[in-house]
Amino acid sequence: MGSYILHYTAFLFPVVLLSGIICCATGSYWDNWPEYPGSPGGPDNFIRIDETDAARLATPQGTPFLIRGISFGNHVWGNPPSPAGFTHHRADDYGRIAGMGFNAVRFYMNYGIFEDDTRHYQYKDGGFAWLDANIAAARTYGIRLVLNMHYPQGGFQSNGNGDALWSDRINQLRLIALWKEIARRYRNEDYIIGYGLVNEPVPLEGVPQWKALAQEIIDAIREVDPYHLIFVERANWLKSESTQTDEDNLYFPAGLDDPGPENNIVYEYHMYEPFAFTHQNAGWVESTAGKFSVFPDPNRVVAGAGEWAGFAGGNPQAPTGTSSWTVLEGNLYRVTDPAYRLGRAVVQAHSIGKNGTVYADDFVVEAYDEDGRFVREAADIPVGTGSEWYFWSADGSGSGGIATGVSGSSGGACLRISGTTDDAVSSNARVFIVRQGYRYKISGRIRGDDVASGATVRFRVDFYSCDGDIYTWNRDYLRALVSRYAAFSRKNGLPLYLGEFGTITDSFRENRGGLSWVGAMLDILGKENVNYNYHTFHETAFGLYANPADEYPRQSALNVPLADLFMSKQTL
Repeated sequence: MGSYILHYTAFLFPVVLLSGIICCATGSYWDNWPEYPGSPGGPDNFIRIDETDAARLATPQGTPFLIRGISFGNHVWGNPPSPAGFTHHRADDYGRIAGMGFNAVRFYMNYGIFEDDTRHYQYKDGGFAWLDANIAAARTYGIRLVLNMHYPQGGFQSNGNGDALWSDRINQLRLIALWKEIARRYRNEDYIIGYGLVNEPVPLEGVPQWKALAQEIIDAIREVDPYHLIFVERANWLKSESTQTDEDNLYFPAGLDDPGPENNIVYEYHMYEPFAFTHQNAGWVESTAGKFSVFPDPNRVVAGAGEWAGFAGGNPQAPTGTSSWTVLEGNLYRVTDPAYRLGRAVVQAHSIGKNGTVYADDFVVEAYDEDGRFVREAADIPVGTGSEWYFWSADGSGSGGIATGVSGSSGGACLRISGTTDDAVSSNARVFIVRQGYRYKISGRIRGDDVASGATVRFRVDFYSCDGDIYTWNRDYLRALVSRYAAFSRKNGLPLYLGEFGTITDSFRENRGGLSWVGAMLDILGKENVNYNYHTFHETAFGLYANPADEYPRQSALNVPLADLFMSKQTL
């Protein structure tokens, strides 16, 4: 009870910090759960689409309603056959999130809680008893639920491993029937905002396949529940060719029909950009495992499609044969071609021979303004085991990569290019923004082993065109992403829900900027009046509580600065 009072004091007086939150008591999962009343308020109390503005949600009284949610993961990835032994949360955790200003939970479900693969259409009382208890607890603390089928029959979708949902019609029919049963049971439950049909779908045959299945589920739900909101996500990605219509609709299955008396379909999207920041050091993602980054970062550029447009020539060349480390300082190159919008650090290793190897290290690209004054280092060019360098050769010869243990290299690693017999370059993955009239110079250290006579080895700045806007990792980039969806919502008169945004636990360590990213997102979402949901409450990788899943959330694992940030942004 003390925890309950603390949270509501925090809600009324947002200057109170959450560092004093009392930890849950020990005991069984079912201890201290309120009994489901069995007498919900009915459709007259449902959140629904605003009659005066189809892009917004409203209470039954017509007051605008904005979803401010956080995810409850509920052990869905472990394929549990029942909720017995669940340690994700307790009843009073709903009070904790209410104290931070949240008004909703995106409640993840695994179909296996309700139905076994060996007993189709036979539903488990234990799964629904668990859901009843959570609805009752949420009601106690004024929290509404978005029920989300995070792991449907046929497999978890996000990573593309759930093909059986799309290739096996039986799985689709089971999913449709399960949603109909959920809707039948809770058709009058006013503390359920609505039903999220499938999390991050990855259809085998494009958006139309997802649209067809979503329509079947909607039709089945409406046979028993005319009014609850239905949340339909955009395709997470496609295993088939996309179309112009897909791109124009931002991969939403637009044009779905609600056969109920009202149009109560909400379209949902997720946002984890910049992905290399929000998923840094994520062991399950090959491109980010072992790599760290910060936000904001003026050296990290995000740009649209473009093409190679030219390079700054005339830089000094490295010696041929075998040489020791040599500093090569490039010439100043003035940019006057309007097609040059982005630059990239490059090492050219033309025809160094099958036995030749070039090592390069300590890259610096400097920028000088129109008057020739030094402005800054134009690019941070990492060289190490986690850095990305692209290798290309005209005839397919040779190779490039990162070498370690090379005598004289800085930081224990350097760039290596070997065995080229034609033109070849290694380009750094990071680009930098180029300004017209500015001058750019690339310098660094280089050495060679058995480099063929007549080879061309030098540093270069290569230039690229770009279609559309260019951003760095900052608030403006996040705002542009959110605004794109907000504009789609307004143009089409469709309410949208940002069903997941969040950043990994490692981003909050060593001043990497996790709080800056979340704070910027909350500010932008608030200004754009976006319905949102933070991922997630309790999880080692992304959790507000980051202790292991086989323990209840505990105080020592609470990200206190993040909890305080939520309260300061959401309770004012």
